[in-house]
Amino acid sequence: MKKLFAFISLFLLLGIGSAFADVTVKKLADGNVEVTFFYGNPRATEVLLAGDFTNWQNGALPMEKGEKGFSLAVTLPADTEAVTYKFISDGNWTTDLRAPLFIDDGFGGKNSKAEIADLIGGSDDSTDKAKIVYSTWTMLGTQGQFATGKGDDAYLDNVTLAAKSYNKFGGTFIPNAPFYIELALAENELEGTKWRQNELLSRNPGLNGGKKPWGDQPLGNVNNDGTHGASKAHYLYKQNNKGHDGVDFSDGIKDAFNGILTNPVAYFADTNTDWATNPFLGHLKFGWNTPYVNFLTGFNYAKPDTQKTILWTTVDGGWDAGYDHIGGFSVFSLGEKLTHIGDATVNFTFAPNKSADRHGSKYGLWTFANVSYNKFAAEVQYNGFYLGDGLFYKPFEQDIIFGAKNKFGDNLTIAAQMALTLYDNYEEAKAQAGVSDDKPSTNWLAYRGYACSVPGFADKGDFNFIKHTAGEVKVSYASDILNISADYRYRGAEQNLLFVTDHHSTGGKTTQTDQLGKVNTQRITLDATVKPTDALTINVVPYFETVLSTDDWKFYHDGLALTNGWGTNRNRNAFHSEDGKRFAISEKVDFDMSDIIGKSSSVSLVSNQEFVTEDEDKFLGYDSKSLMNNLGVKFSLGDLGDTLQGIDIYYGLNNGNDVMMFNTLIGSLNFKGNTRVDAFVGIRSFTPEVSDKYEEYFDLNHPIGFGIGISKQLKRAKKPTVYAQFVYDMDPYNEFGDGQDQLNLSNYGPADHYVWAGNGDTAACDAVNYYYGAAAVRMGIRWSF
Repeated sequence: MKKLFAFISLFLLLGIGSAFADVTVKKLADGNVEVTFFYGNPRATEVLLAGDFTNWQNGALPMEKGEKGFSLAVTLPADTEAVTYKFISDGNWTTDLRAPLFIDDGFGGKNSKAEIADLIGGSDDSTDKAKIVYSTWTMLGTQGQFATGKGDDAYLDNVTLAAKSYNKFGGTFIPNAPFYIELALAENELEGTKWRQNELLSRNPGLNGGKKPWGDQPLGNVNNDGTHGASKAHYLYKQNNKGHDGVDFSDGIKDAFNGILTNPVAYFADTNTDWATNPFLGHLKFGWNTPYVNFLTGFNYAKPDTQKTILWTTVDGGWDAGYDHIGGFSVFSLGEKLTHIGDATVNFTFAPNKSADRHGSKYGLWTFANVSYNKFAAEVQYNGFYLGDGLFYKPFEQDIIFGAKNKFGDNLTIAAQMALTLYDNYEEAKAQAGVSDDKPSTNWLAYRGYACSVPGFADKGDFNFIKHTAGEVKVSYASDILNISADYRYRGAEQNLLFVTDHHSTGGKTTQTDQLGKVNTQRITLDATVKPTDALTINVVPYFETVLSTDDWKFYHDGLALTNGWGTNRNRNAFHSEDGKRFAISEKVDFDMSDIIGKSSSVSLVSNQEFVTEDEDKFLGYDSKSLMNNLGVKFSLGDLGDTLQGIDIYYGLNNGNDVMMFNTLIGSLNFKGNTRVDAFVGIRSFTPEVSDKYEEYFDLNHPIGFGIGISKQLKRAKKPTVYAQFVYDMDPYNEFGDGQDQLNLSNYGPADHYVWAGNGDTAACDAVNYYYGAAAVRMGIRWSF
């Protein structure tokens, strides 16, 4: 047995060193409470405390380093019932392993929670008694949507009513038996803008007739298919032209009145799928913990715990156990008494599942082992995707992932990670997926779930080191003044990671592509942050990227990617030219001006530029090899008084669209009583190439967008947030189901939207196009507790 453990500790890998924490609470003389957090990992360089009381990462607080770890005392109002929090240790989100209570967030992560009243009373026995916590994400809203075109095109298109309600129960029924249950009571969205997103094309006969300025190249983000929207909304009214079926106000209101009065749960059910009759089980996870073995099983939309290794996420917390309401996973891991061998910390996890395709129809396995000793950490992982009727039977894809890192002294860290992807039984997989020879990428994506970045196989599964591997090496140096890292990464044309989401690059979640890069590319990155003074922080991130290999270029680029529109947007090579090279640089400057102005204030500047070397890779709409993608500025000013307490101003320039540029200005006023008022304006203009050469093809009917919104958090009824908004030809807010009272910003300008595409999927509409030709009036209420 000792030899076995020695073998495991030597050969297995990554190490997240054990970190121990405690929370204590005491009542102060003024009635407030002081909560002290402790994080027992003295090897960490910097630790921040983030929680619901800091607006999470936006207001994360630095902890003070001591001999045994990091600590921080926070004063909170007397009526604080509980705090939910995490640590950010050297940039990594870390759950407090000794928290009084854990809350599964339903997305592969655990938040730590401390009940203030229990801790004041000296109760810290949550491991000995049943403890169940209820939380919810519930919202109700209505919206009237208008067309903003000229003349006959201006009309009220629809009025919709929607509700979403996810109700979560987590904790322990009995000691050491954690569980997590989520019930979906409502699953509706407000109407999106599917009927206006194709406006530039529909208004321009030359384009509709196939007379495209850029030949066979797609028209970038403007060339939507018109399917974006929320078909799950309930219509109180719907215009009966423009291709709509039509709903009269009398019928819509009567339907809503009767539905809400007699059967509200059924009325707000998701009726787009046969199984989704509300209420339905959204997540189900349960298990038990013993000193020697921990067990966890999940079903349906349950998420596994995120596995963050040396440099990569290798098991994604966004991975569903089986979204077709079949399949699931089981996870076996070492208990606390087996995770320590002398001064080393080890872990071994074995996770057989029927979730390899996220649908729940294919057997799979992820298993990893890791060890950490002092400043050294290493890990090895194996993933499998099987075509047969059981584990290990007819493997189609198998991943082997390994890596190690070591910290030298207090400042220098070197880390490396590599993945090999092996394919087998290619012809059977092809037959099961229904992939045709003329369009090899047609069905791979749906067949393999959302882990599939590779649409086809030139080598029919034969192993090729360059094509079937990915790797990364990173060297980091950290000090009080300077943090700098140099990174090299590459990814082969047929390299893929199972259990790591890679939704369409035009929408959804792209964990795999974000960390490994697009297929068949290599990149060198430098990331430097300097803090010359306490008030000033400067971050500069340049990178240089090229094609990895030109072998089978015609297959991957011309022959494969361009045969399928979905594949083109999602999987095509990052370059059109075999000789393509790209240089990009992003900058961010943060300056705290509080000492200068005498009030809490700061200004931030972000920008990003790209340069390419080949004419084939020039930026459409600009006829240029260089482009400033975006520019953003944020100014914040606080401590203004009892009524107007603070103001945030955002300016953003978005050059990411091929046809239109977008300048936006957003102001948020923060008033007493958790009240916020937003006002915003945006100006669209043609990109230079459109203005100079192709303006005859386009008709920019909506150059100016604007709007206003107000939100307030109430003090009663579990503190819901109510909001009202008017948006006209632009929309800087979240989608309804994501919390529509919050701004949705990227680089201080409106961010892209991921909206319901009408087929159980999401699709992206960039911020320049979103609500182009549309306006809306909204009201809603949201609970989150």
